[in-house]
Amino acid sequence: MLIITIMLVIDVLIGILARFVHFQNVFATELGKYLFIWLCLVGISAAAKDNQHIRISFIVEKLPINPKVTWILSQFIFLVFSILMFYVGLRLTWMHFTMSKSAVGFNFPMYVFTAALPLGFLLTSLRLIKNIIDNINGSKSGGWNVNQTPLDELSTGERSTIKTNNK
Repeated sequence: MLIITIMLVIDVLIGILARFVHFQNVFATELGKYLFIWLCLVGISAAAKDNQHIRISFIVEKLPINPKVTWILSQFIFLVFSILMFYVGLRLTWMHFTMSKSAVGFNFPMYVFTAALPLGFLLTSLRLIKNIIDNINGSKSGGWNVNQTPLDELSTGERSTIKTNNK
C-alpha cells in the first residue's frame, strides 16, 4: 500500500505541475484514478486483517444472541460478498485480457488495472477466513467489543487520561 500511495502522490504532483505549465497530460489523470482503485481494494484487505471495518455494534448489544455468534455471522456474510466480488472481478479481468482492451488515456492493458478487483477481494476473503477460524478456535479476541464503557460513564480522571492518550 505504501508503494501505491507513493506512486499516487507522484502522479498527482506531475498532473498539478503539468497544469501549471499548461501542458496537457491525460496520463496523470488516468493513472491516478487506477492507482486509487488499487489502493482502495488492497486497503479493504488490510482493514479486514486488523478487523477495522465499520460495524454497528449497538444493535448487537440489544440482541439476545451471543456477540461472538453475531460477529462470526457478519464475517461470514462479508466473506460471501468478497467471494462474489472476486468472481465478478475475475470475469471482468479475463474479459479485458481476451479483448486486449487498453486504458482510455494511454496505451496500457486494462486488465492490469481491473486485476485489482479479484486480487483485493481474494486477499480479503483469505483474511476473513483466517479471522473466522481464529475466532472460532478462541485464539483471537476480535469481535464486537461490546463491553467497552461509554465515555460519558467514565469518571473525570479516566476521561482526561483517555483524551491525553488519544492526542
